[in-house]
Amino acid sequence: MSGDQQLKLKFAVHAYAWTSSWSNDELHLIDHAKELGLDAIEIPLMEPELVDPRAIKERLESVGLGVCTSVALSEAADPSSEDPEIRRNGLEFLKRCIRLTAEMGGSVFTGVTYSAIGRRIRRRPNEDDWRRSAEVLKEAARYAQSMGVTLGIEPINRYETFLINTAEQGIKLMRMIDEPNVGIHLDAYHMNIEETDFYEATKMAVPYLVHYHLSESHRGIPGRGRVDWDGIFRALGEAQYDGLVGLESFAEISEAMLPATCIWRDLAPSSDELVVEGLKFLKQTAAKYY
Repeated sequence: MSGDQQLKLKFAVHAYAWTSSWSNDELHLIDHAKELGLDAIEIPLMEPELVDPRAIKERLESVGLGVCTSVALSEAADPSSEDPEIRRNGLEFLKRCIRLTAEMGGSVFTGVTYSAIGRRIRRRPNEDDWRRSAEVLKEAARYAQSMGVTLGIEPINRYETFLINTAEQGIKLMRMIDEPNVGIHLDAYHMNIEETDFYEATKMAVPYLVHYHLSESHRGIPGRGRVDWDGIFRALGEAQYDGLVGLESFAEISEAMLPATCIWRDLAPSSDELVVEGLKFLKQTAAKYY
């Protein structure tokens, strides 16, 4: 099958393609994402005080675009922390993000929701780390369910978290949380580091999948790196997955984002070229399996 009209997937773009933060100054990106052929936009919630959900919802509805949200937690709001006050901060921060998601009309809130990004420890994670994270996320998930929101768990690479690096680990945490509105969010960039097989990892996670970051191995334009895109879309197509997939790549990096992304050079001539060329490649590849 071929042609955009036959694809069941909902293609999103992360706002990080153009900006490192979100406020009302970025509302025009909603219109721009629609113009470029996207089905949804992913809005970061690391600075929730800047986010105006009513303005976002109005803009989304005016152009007919969907939305999801994501986060990477700081050490002051780490659900896996040994400090109960920090865990409480983490729960309240997650609840705030869930509220914002619901208020802007979204139904998926995801990302590194289980531990602080970049936190280093001098030992292997133990069952207490897992238990603490699962307990906080269980409360967050129950709150999210009351708001009509699904909570995602995104495994990321070993250099950015000590806790959840693989799809298998993400599923383990999901089962510990044991709430019906919790799922898995894969990211091909991180999988390129941690997984041995893109097809098998995707196949394992797809029954629980709520989002998939279609990021290249270098985080530039998809199709120009080492990710096994055929393996990914074969697994998605076999399952007839019809949910969110998202272009998360970076072309214009602010100084604030440099330490988090470790991107020190231009990965594409421009943000728009990254999105347009990446989306074209991803849709063409997906069409072979749908």
